[in-house]
Amino acid sequence: MGRIPLVALVLSACCLPAGCGRKAADVPNVLLVIVDTMRSDHLGCYGYARPTTPHIDSLARSGTRWARVQAQCPWTLPAIATIMTGMGDRAHRAGMWDGAFYGIDPALPFLPHLMNRGGFQTAAFFNVLFLDASFGFNRGFDHFDCIGSAEASNLRDAEATTDAALAWLSTAGDSGTPFFMVVHYYDPHLTYDPPEEYAGLFTDPAYGGAFGPSWGTKTDVALVNDDSTAIDSAGVANLVGLYDGEIAFTDAQIGRMLAGLGSCGLSANTLVVVTADHGEEFLDHGGLGHGHTLYQELLSIPLIMSGPGVPQGIVDSSLVGQIDIAPTILAFSGLDAPGAMEGMDILTGPGEDRILLSDLLMTTGGRVTARRMDQKLHWVQSSGACAQFDLALDPSESSPLPEVDASLAEAAGYCWATPALGHPSAVDLDEAAARTLRDLGYIR
Repeated sequence: MGRIPLVALVLSACCLPAGCGRKAADVPNVLLVIVDTMRSDHLGCYGYARPTTPHIDSLARSGTRWARVQAQCPWTLPAIATIMTGMGDRAHRAGMWDGAFYGIDPALPFLPHLMNRGGFQTAAFFNVLFLDASFGFNRGFDHFDCIGSAEASNLRDAEATTDAALAWLSTAGDSGTPFFMVVHYYDPHLTYDPPEEYAGLFTDPAYGGAFGPSWGTKTDVALVNDDSTAIDSAGVANLVGLYDGEIAFTDAQIGRMLAGLGSCGLSANTLVVVTADHGEEFLDHGGLGHGHTLYQELLSIPLIMSGPGVPQGIVDSSLVGQIDIAPTILAFSGLDAPGAMEGMDILTGPGEDRILLSDLLMTTGGRVTARRMDQKLHWVQSSGACAQFDLALDPSESSPLPEVDASLAEAAGYCWATPALGHPSAVDLDEAAARTLRDLGYIR
């Protein structure tokens, strides 16, 4: 179906101040799950043949799944900033510009801050340096736990992340105050090294090549992408199998998280949102990894919502994006979305004719896509070159249409001209943080 009918929620439409005396019985809790690097077509509920996501699939059956979901940028920092601000990165300006990293401008509307100000207790469990306090992601969280900080020697896996979130939930759930909790799982990100019982689920045990769990630094990926290192079909198949194992492991931990909600008696009164920051490429367009193109293997992400008042068993075909997550959660929670947010409340149904924009500002600048339903235009700022694809007939974006839609080209140009609403300062990386980003391959 296209547009979802209005959801009958017994919630106030106004922004409620902190200390308003609301209890968990009055306003639903919100659990936002962000899985790093999880492309939608590797989930069962999005048609994948492998049984990677039984728990997410079950959640989709109990709620609403959006079939057309567009990331606004194909790498973590700007994408999750968009989720939290409801703005594209040309507006919020969190990302990498001219060789420097920028976080969240504290003057911008920020979902955790708005939820906290609206009377919610708030908690975050993050797992990468880009989401730590130095980048401004701690604002509005009563409990902030980022193991991906520069002081951490290792990133935390999905099991340990779930343990930490459930420990907080065991006390917060009994407080009588509704909660907003964000849980970020990093496991499907390179390198793909799932626990042993998941590593063999989808891989060939006879494979003995180089493209295994220890392969996959940014340098490794760059050598493949510039044709300095050759990768054969068996190597790609092994990487995909390990990647799927990481997704399956993460899905199992999401299942634990949902079971924990149930054991605390919170399932019936909690909105659960599952999404991703971006996808991953496996030679779909000749490369590996993410952050380097604007094709759908990097921009097509899942979005599932389940909870009180959310229509059940619905697949919504409207075009939605990461910019819509914050305003939807705010509206569901009875809070006003600031006018600076570009997204909309998708539980009341976005317009069928909207255009969503995505852009790339890390390894290759000046590229924009504009999408209206299944029509998608690629635009290069430096030359003005355009190529348009029909994603319904050509999902691999391999056969450009003979003509381009002038309105999509105009929208792409508008994206590049979007005035900055955020003016963050460059993040001053200490040596430990710089070493972490160097190990991840973001700086040399």
